[in-house]
Amino acid sequence: MFSLNVHDGAPVIRAATPFDTKSLWLPASLLCLLAIPFGWIGTFAPAIWLGLVAMENARRWKRALSFVITGALMLVVNSGLIPGNDHITVLPPYTDAEGNVIYASLRPAKAIIALTVVIFMLYRPQPLKRSDLPVIAAAVAVPVLLGALLLGVSPKLNATIAIAALINLLVVCIAEEGFFRWVMQRGLGEWLTGKWRWLPTLFVATVFTTLHTGWAATPALMALVGVAGLGYALVWQLRGSFWACVFAHWGVNLLHMTLLRYPA
Repeated sequence: MFSLNVHDGAPVIRAATPFDTKSLWLPASLLCLLAIPFGWIGTFAPAIWLGLVAMENARRWKRALSFVITGALMLVVNSGLIPGNDHITVLPPYTDAEGNVIYASLRPAKAIIALTVVIFMLYRPQPLKRSDLPVIAAAVAVPVLLGALLLGVSPKLNATIAIAALINLLVVCIAEEGFFRWVMQRGLGEWLTGKWRWLPTLFVATVFTTLHTGWAATPALMALVGVAGLGYALVWQLRGSFWACVFAHWGVNLLHMTLLRYPA
């Protein structure tokens, strides 16, 4: 389990007990099986698992190094440098009258990261609290209302959109929040404290926005991504809850897909 404390005005999460040998190596062995369906991409799953465990078991400079290595592994897997990361399409895409497309598909890289993070969270659960809900609601409402002004309202729902939303929750949001929040922002937050405690929030929000430039093709969309990314970072800064960040991220994406114009 984790203990949640407040240090210099920001939540700090620490593992209450270290991983024992069985809880360390059994999941790593099972995650090796992901190499069967996903090839080279799947071989990184046990390495990411061991990195996540090292983040909790190690101390001082070894702990800092484990954050860096785990984040680097996630970036390399998702970078496209490893073969076999082409989109896996589940249903034909949805296309509206303006040519905007919603795909029900997933990339193996994000799938193996998400699965590894979920298994980790089963061993180190972080319950979602009632007091998290107002912060989640605010993080969802602000970018969605801004999106309604910038993009316009376009309600829609079919099987492709429903499956795309489910994939977005189980794969995209968990994988991205695992990297941006659990690894990057948490790691920086442990060493940048005191008067620097807000710097990780701003830095990670900027990195999140920068890495979404391929999707945000216009200044308006870039602004929208920036506001959303800052919201997710603030949820972590204020609540220190991984699942609160996941559901805030998914809430924005879900309402974008179903209520707003979805850019091509």
